[in-house]
Amino acid sequence: MITKNRISEKQYSVSDSLNHKTFDELRSLFIKHYKDSVFIKKLSNTYLTRAKRDKDSIEIANGYQIFFEMNINNPKAALAYTDSMIVVTKGVKDEFYPARGYLLRGYLLQKLERYNEALTSYLISKKHAEINDNIGHIIAITHNIAILKTILGKDGESLEIYKKNLDLLSTQDTIGKFRSHYIATLCKLSDSYNLFKKYDTAHFYLKKGITSTLSGDIPHFYSELLSSYGVNSYYRKEYNIAQDSLKKSLSLSKKTPYTNILITYLYLGKTLLELEQEEEAIGYFKKIDSAVHVSNYILETREAFTLLIDHYKRKNDKANQLRIMEKLIKLDSSFSVKYKKLHIDIEKKYDNVQLIKDKERLIDSIKNHSRTTINQLWVFGGLTIVLISLGYLYYYKKRKKSYEKVYQEKLLNAEHLNKKKTQKTKDIEIAPELRDDILKNLEEFEKNKTFLKNGLTLAIVAKKLKTNSTYLSRIINMDKQKNFANYINDLRIEYCIQQIKNNKKFRHYSITSMAKEVGFNNIQSFVKAFYKKNGCNPAEYIKEFVSE
Repeated sequence: MITKNRISEKQYSVSDSLNHKTFDELRSLFIKHYKDSVFIKKLSNTYLTRAKRDKDSIEIANGYQIFFEMNINNPKAALAYTDSMIVVTKGVKDEFYPARGYLLRGYLLQKLERYNEALTSYLISKKHAEINDNIGHIIAITHNIAILKTILGKDGESLEIYKKNLDLLSTQDTIGKFRSHYIATLCKLSDSYNLFKKYDTAHFYLKKGITSTLSGDIPHFYSELLSSYGVNSYYRKEYNIAQDSLKKSLSLSKKTPYTNILITYLYLGKTLLELEQEEEAIGYFKKIDSAVHVSNYILETREAFTLLIDHYKRKNDKANQLRIMEKLIKLDSSFSVKYKKLHIDIEKKYDNVQLIKDKERLIDSIKNHSRTTINQLWVFGGLTIVLISLGYLYYYKKRKKSYEKVYQEKLLNAEHLNKKKTQKTKDIEIAPELRDDILKNLEEFEKNKTFLKNGLTLAIVAKKLKTNSTYLSRIINMDKQKNFANYINDLRIEYCIQQIKNNKKFRHYSITSMAKEVGFNNIQSFVKAFYKKNGCNPAEYIKEFVSE
């Protein structure tokens, strides 16, 4: 009895103390103690009761948002609170409302895979956010629409949205006001770069995201970042790291969207295959098979079914092989039907918005010009095009043979220029920190004289420096002003010259032994590289020191 009374007194004390807190203080307490379900329940009831008593529609909506956060893992229940937020702020002109209600409603509908309804909510929210110039909401809405584009396989368009959002966030208070938006953008940006096989760039943004999320009070998107880190490590062939990251992600996946869990299962299974743990790997693919059906199928999980088909084929399990094949056919055939409306709605309701704005600007710019002048320009332009085309056709027929030869030369030149242009474009995408890391690793590579090892290739060196061949080659070209082969050869020849000058024993080596000592495969390539660097062959150079 005494214990029970003490508990009641404690509960009364907590409720009484909450009654004396301001709304701002209550929100701060919610963030600080969000894991304490008993305390949060008392806090949310206190918040909403007081807001209703004060008849403050904004604070009532904020109270419903707290209930939304409490029920985030039960989307159907949480959806009712977003509807309440929308109703209570109807007609209100506020920085956050009613845009926030529609934004959170869209998020839940997306989570429930009601994608077309989600898009409608996002667009209504975006309209209100733009009126009130709410940067945070605009970023969140475009971010979530980018996710819808990813579902449709529009990965390039999604990547561009994430990049624009990151540029916008970099001019804002990302660590404070927009911290969760910033981390979410880094997470999705890294996913996009993984999809486009730019694994070093993805790795760069993943490290930034993980560092940022662990530096705050709430580890926003930590499970998703770990999953992406595991996927990235799989592609970087760091399988043990991939396994650890993916398993840790699953252990923290209570608030992770289920599609992310399925993708984590897929890459954990693929990683285990690389580690020759086939039985455990197949277990994860079977989890995907059990969980996926027509209503929640996404293309990212398709590979799990093809791997299962191969597995059952090897086992000569024809019954399961046929079952998986029939299921995959059903999933694929339903996919295009399921997302056809979403595709149309994104095209018409979202992508065309900018087109309409451009059209309106164009109309404004030409409205003072007379229709006659425009028609004359069109007629003149059309006649000019026709005449040029006829002239070109005549010239083409007359000079066809010589033209083909010139054309081939120009095509080769164009391809060369295009490669240079593409290279410059890709250079811009290298994060400064990534470039510095590779240069630092190259310094260690030179300092440790790793270049003396025989049989070095660009791929081998890239793996040693924990990067890829493309980035390593590009940075050597930019910073060393030479290609990879010349870079390695010059290092070897410089080392050889120092040994000839300072090491009497080395000077008495045969040319063949000298070549092998500094990493060359044969004497011919050694002599050629030596002559290119010094203007003479090794034997001639050694003669200057034989008297010593």
